[in-house]
Parts: sequence; C-alpha cells; structure tokens
Amino acid sequence: MWFNIIPSFLLVAGCLGVPAIANVLIHKLVYNNIYQRELVNERQRFLFLRDGRLSGNPFRPLGLETIPDEEPTE
Repeated sequence: MWFNIIPSFLLVAGCLGVPAIANVLIHKLVYNNIYQRELVNERQRFLFLRDGRLSGNPFRPLGLETIPDEEPTE
C-alpha cells in the first residue's frame, strides 16, 4: 500500500534535514546568531566589514540605533 513508503521517506528526509538544522545550531553556539554570511559578492563583503566595524564582531549584526548620527554641516 501507499503507507509502505513512509519509513523510507522519513529516512531520506532525516538524512537531508539533519545537516541543515545542525549547521544552524552550531552557528548559533559558535557565533551567537543564526546568520550565515556568504562573502561572494561585494555587497555581502561590505556588510560583513560594516558589522565588524560597528559591533566589533562581524557575525553579530546590530540595528540602525547603533550607527552614530552625523553632525549637520553648514
């Protein structure tokens, strides 16, 4: 019957899902967040360097409240 495929489906889904979930958990333990930056393009490298400059840790992004306001120039 159709329900005979359930054990093999769960086995395949588990083999594919466990590494993805483990990667997120390991990243959370090591870097204290679940974000994974790919430094392939220039925009991602810029954001990586910006987060490192603002927070001291490039793997811990902070919000806009941490960016200092510019002084008005007249």
